[in-house]
Amino acid sequence: MIPARRRSLSIALNLIGAAFISYDLIDRALRDDPPWIAAPAWLAIACWVTVTFLPEHFARRRLGLYVVMIVTGSFVACATNVLGFVPAVAGLIPFIGQVGRSWRAIGVAVAGSAALLSLGALAVGAPPSLLVTALSFLLVICVGGLSRRQYRSAEAQSRVLLEERLAVEQERALVATLTERSRIARDLHDVLAHSLGGLVIQLDAVDALLESGRTDDARKRVIAARELAVSGLDEAKRAVSTLREPADSVEAVCAELVRTHRDLGGEITVEESGEPVSLAPDARVAFRRALQELLTNTRRHAPGSPTTLRLEWTPEGLTVTASTAPGPPPAYPTQGGGHGLAGMRERVEGAGGAMIVRREPAFAVELTLPKGAS
Repeated sequence: MIPARRRSLSIALNLIGAAFISYDLIDRALRDDPPWIAAPAWLAIACWVTVTFLPEHFARRRLGLYVVMIVTGSFVACATNVLGFVPAVAGLIPFIGQVGRSWRAIGVAVAGSAALLSLGALAVGAPPSLLVTALSFLLVICVGGLSRRQYRSAEAQSRVLLEERLAVEQERALVATLTERSRIARDLHDVLAHSLGGLVIQLDAVDALLESGRTDDARKRVIAARELAVSGLDEAKRAVSTLREPADSVEAVCAELVRTHRDLGGEITVEESGEPVSLAPDARVAFRRALQELLTNTRRHAPGSPTTLRLEWTPEGLTVTASTAPGPPPAYPTQGGGHGLAGMRERVEGAGGAMIVRREPAFAVELTLPKGAS
């Protein structure tokens, strides 16, 4: 049931109750009930009808009407055979059921209602049994109001929990976005460092060859540089458009990057042992980017130095060790931004692996990558 329909039903029920009590009061007026009974009763009904149509946001006005309903309805209850107590009930239930209402205010309202019930009974000389009935009715109303208060409190707590859950989900979405941005940054760094770093080395070599008059060798270097640029452009497009690596095997990735390294003048030896297992998707991405970064760094910082690449397969995954012997400094020194090894470590650890860097006696990097789920 939607709130508008629920409010319409509440208004209808309240109006029916007010009409029924009004009819009883008119009948009593014809029998010459004293004005000090009729006037409070009619005032209670008028407040009841008014509060029925008064919007919820008029909280202070509604509170004042509730107080008048409780006072007048309680006073005329015994004089009207408890029927006049109904407006007081209509005021007590929402008064007690308000979550923010203090227990002191509730206690004062209930005690005041009980006192007015007793005072009204004494004023008209009502039998004790009628007063007991009215007080029992008041007790039941208190229980009903407290139940309403508990329900609204639980409803408010549910809303708070829902808001907290939404906040947590938004925070997770933000973290996921930041993680994805970091991943994109690593992808772009790896791709650009691999392709542009290779281009710099190739163009440096072309410059040296042209100075020595070896135009044929320079032309070969230019062709190799163009192929590297095309490969780097394809890698960049793949990283930006899909942000996912193709499902290449470790062997295929290794062969591709080793071939590129050798085409760019690098010297590398590959050793493989053990029975290959299927790596997790993130681990395959980490392997490609890590090996790409390692070979790029070798060409940039130790050109001409031999590199040994060991692939050791185990039932748990793959251990990759890449070591480069010390060599002469590059003819054209370059400086990196320091993001390569850090990004490599983040990627490997993000895939559930580990990374160890050793600098003595030769620079070496050891990667441990987990296998995928069976």
